[in-house]
Amino acid sequence: MNKTILALVIMLSMTTIAFTNPEADKDGSITGIVIDKNLQEPIPYVSVVVKTLSGEIITGGITDDNGVFFIEEIPEGKSNLFIQYIGYKTYTSEITITKGGRKLDLGKIELEEDVEALDEVVIRAETSTIQQNIDRKVITVGKDLVTAGPTASELMNNLPSVNVDPQTGDISMRGNSNVQVIVDGKLTNVPIAQLLKQIPSTAIKQVELITNPSAKYNPEGMSGIINIVLHKNVKLGMNGSVSVGLTYQDQAKFNASLDLNYRNGKFNIYGNYGNNISKNENHGFIFRPNDNSEQLFDFLDDSKSNLFKVGLDFYLNDKNTISFFTTQNLFEGKTSGITDIFYYDNPEFDQKQTFLSDGDNTSSTYNFDYKLEFEKEGHNIELEADYNDYNSETDSDFNFNGASPIPNYEDLLM
Repeated sequence: MNKTILALVIMLSMTTIAFTNPEADKDGSITGIVIDKNLQEPIPYVSVVVKTLSGEIITGGITDDNGVFFIEEIPEGKSNLFIQYIGYKTYTSEITITKGGRKLDLGKIELEEDVEALDEVVIRAETSTIQQNIDRKVITVGKDLVTAGPTASELMNNLPSVNVDPQTGDISMRGNSNVQVIVDGKLTNVPIAQLLKQIPSTAIKQVELITNPSAKYNPEGMSGIINIVLHKNVKLGMNGSVSVGLTYQDQAKFNASLDLNYRNGKFNIYGNYGNNISKNENHGFIFRPNDNSEQLFDFLDDSKSNLFKVGLDFYLNDKNTISFFTTQNLFEGKTSGITDIFYYDNPEFDQKQTFLSDGDNTSSTYNFDYKLEFEKEGHNIELEADYNDYNSETDSDFNFNGASPIPNYEDLLM
């Protein structure tokens, strides 16, 4: 008798489950990894689309940084899989979701470069482009990124996996702040937060996000390297370009750049000038329920930066090149702020702080380089010498009023 009751309970439970989610057994999922056929390296951000046999889109997604995709809610039966990426031939395959194998692992899917399509692509510097290489991601800066702000700091905040703290100016890549920033492949002794404020966005040609540094760099203890590549024109004859930008939110921000070069025969002479003038406001408040108090703050940052770059390339022959360039950066910055603290239950504890910080700095870089190219393309040896000089002076005044226990003081940093 007990066995009969138990059997009836099991049958009723199974019936309840079946009627509760009748479609659960019909939906399936697919997973796999997309790689470059020639390089055998994963390709991130590839489009993966599942369509019906009649061509209607069912679902889709993109690959992650490791080239892996996982697509769910695919109905039972036959469907068509389309995998597409710019510069590669479209991969198509028919997939079947069955009751016995609702999760399909497609393994490695190799994408082949579309040589004919690449021959027809014309790249213009008007919009930003992203090129994924084995060890780095190269972002060519277009007008859409330049208009994001007058300095490299604002530009960086619009790059994938890069973040710049608006308060401190600290930069992080993929969530890790242990990042090294270099300019034109050269180390600089300017603090990173200051460096990003000094470089005008119009002076930047490319940004390289190096997540897998080669032996050329010292990656120990770092999450990656960010290489800021400034403009350098090497076209024959006399060439030049002018760029001007203006953005306005609470305050106006202005930037401009001038690029000139002359190349004839064995010599290439080039120069670049960029500047930015910007004011940045920051307002906010913090409420503390524990003591029923509120802190209000109001900051204004007013800065000006001028960057000069002049260089010379001397081509001894097809294999030997001697180069020299210097970069000069002049920066002036002024920051003012007011902080008020109100204690609603105890007004006698109210405090007020005002500060004014006025600073300027200059940085200089001098570089000499000799490059010898070998017969095999991409193979070379370089002899390089760098000299960097950085001078900074900041005068800050802090004033306290109300119940603040801190006396007024002045900071002078040189």
